[in-house]
Amino acid sequence: MSFKPTKKQQNEAMAGVFELYHNPINENRYDHYIYSFLNALMLYPDDFKQALELTSKLNNQLIQPLTEPEKELAYQQLETRWADDLFD
Repeated sequence: MSFKPTKKQQNEAMAGVFELYHNPINENRYDHYIYSFLNALMLYPDDFKQALELTSKLNNQLIQPLTEPEKELAYQQLETRWADDLFD
């Protein structure tokens, strides 16, 4: 499965990364992590390692960054949301 975001999508993702970096969503850390991950994937669709590194940097902007078990829960939430969207 290959994914190639448009330039507009990548520009929107870059704006999202900028916003999350400077204004982290501390009141909902899981959403912050999920948005960080999705924006990073838009910027680095062919380099999963780079996307995870950017996600980690954005996670570290939180007052209380997600721990490894919390990151796993965030990915589970994302998977559930995707599944719900696919079958609705």
